[in-house]
Amino acid sequence: MLPPGPKAPSAFQTIEWIVRPTHFLRQAQAKYGEPFTIRTAWSDAPMVLTSDPEEIKRAYAAPPDVLQGGDAADFLEPFVGRNSLLVLHGDEHLKQRRLVLPPFHGEALRRWSDTISTLAHAHLDTWPTGTPFRALPRMQELTLEIIQRVIFGSQDAELKHALRSALDLTQSTPNLIAMSLVQRDFGPYGRFLKAVERIDELVYARIDQPSETESILDLLKQSGATREELRDQLVTLLAAGHETTATALAWALERLARHPADLTADPQPFIDEVLRTRPVLSITARKTLQPYTLAGHTLPEGVYVAPCIYLANRRGKPIPFGGGTRRCVGAAFATLELREVLRAVSGRFRLRPPRAQGERMRRRSITLAPARGAEIIADPLA
Repeated sequence: MLPPGPKAPSAFQTIEWIVRPTHFLRQAQAKYGEPFTIRTAWSDAPMVLTSDPEEIKRAYAAPPDVLQGGDAADFLEPFVGRNSLLVLHGDEHLKQRRLVLPPFHGEALRRWSDTISTLAHAHLDTWPTGTPFRALPRMQELTLEIIQRVIFGSQDAELKHALRSALDLTQSTPNLIAMSLVQRDFGPYGRFLKAVERIDELVYARIDQPSETESILDLLKQSGATREELRDQLVTLLAAGHETTATALAWALERLARHPADLTADPQPFIDEVLRTRPVLSITARKTLQPYTLAGHTLPEGVYVAPCIYLANRRGKPIPFGGGTRRCVGAAFATLELREVLRAVSGRFRLRPPRAQGERMRRRSITLAPARGAEIIADPLA
């Protein structure tokens, strides 16, 4: 017997999951307690959500023959591919993870600080002053340029446009609802698949070019990966490597406009609080491969145990990047981007909001983003 949860049909729960994600989670928690069960079109089985720190710790530590990651991201496969880190599990996931992890840590990570700062200041040069603008699309543009530098060693305007064309289709709430409930080769989902075909053309062309730099693409090529495997990992890193960080930066700027602070010295405490109160992802789910006990409930094989980042963060210590062997491989790199960009902004502008009320959280693609795109006004300091 699964824990109780909302009784509405899956389609209605999916709409709530997209349109009012945090309200949906808070309401279910308040009405049914924890854990509680939800059903959406984003997963092939019920999801049992928990925010209990000890249960989350236990779920992250569970061996792969008990709780399996990857299956919960199957809905992303048409975009990221079947070889993506997001959908792989077991030994193959660990193999690919070990391959892409080194460039995002240690000395390899530290050498990107100056590049990130330089690109950030170049973008700040284009900001309008004294008038409202949306920070989210600007942060998407910046973080996509940064991750392209890391992956390819250079920027690629055509590929950047193709990626944003696909992802922007998921930024519209009506589109996201339609794509979640009606996955057919027409309408928004059909346009999305066409956009992915264009991404494939450009990524495969980049893979086939001779290598001239020391980049992640070169590293992956040396591993002996197939063209399809290379394509899937590159698209995953390009998309996940900029969309989530851009959303976190947009939230940071939206919060900074309402809670001014000097972040030029040490922005990390501010970053930690933003990631706690405005997490970019809502859950990190694992599928049960055998009966699993959660808070006194014995869950059957084939359902999802879903640590709920949003609800857990409201209880205390944040877990913005997940945990266990599926913790975000780019967590350290994303944190570096947040620090460098916020330092640059704080050194050049005083931000203020165009209206008093803060922005609600809306689902954009897989992220929880500012509903109005993080509207801010930037006033030059001098």
